[in-house]
Amino acid sequence: MVLMIAGCAAPRLSLYTLESPGALAAERPLSPHSVVIEVRRVVIPDALDTQDIVVRNGNQFDRSPTGRWATRLSVAITHYLTGQLAARRPDALVTDQTQVGTPNDRLYIAISTLDITRAGQAALEADWTIVPRNPSLPDRRQRGRFTTQGLLASDHDVVVLLQALLQQLADAIDIASLR
Repeated sequence: MVLMIAGCAAPRLSLYTLESPGALAAERPLSPHSVVIEVRRVVIPDALDTQDIVVRNGNQFDRSPTGRWATRLSVAITHYLTGQLAARRPDALVTDQTQVGTPNDRLYIAISTLDITRAGQAALEADWTIVPRNPSLPDRRQRGRFTTQGLLASDHDVVVLLQALLQQLADAIDIASLR
């Protein structure tokens, strides 16, 4: 009886996150005059903003039976991009946490397409806007399309492809020039 129950058990579930290489870097002291850049929660298509790891198979989404995101995908993407952008601005406080005071700049990112196919093709389309605290300065709007491809044999491969797309997006967002 015990063997029958064990044989019917579901496959082991793994939880995944997007880990930014700079996320575990040592804390750097900031001056009281440091620039504060607030990254607002990234908007992604509703069908993907779950904890399910999904890939597209033709016109159908296949949900992984063995893997889940540790949090909603929009939260994981926001945290990952914040870490990537913070690594580019060690002199600034780049954060995805709401600030008590008004930040120098706010970054809004909307991902309109996030597509990883069973064949290992991946694409991301996004618009982003940097809104300065000073209302007399113009908003900076940009748009980009990013692609990559790779092996897609496991949930980990989906994570790797998504991180490659997000790395391209982070590279395109110019926060180095913000003052």
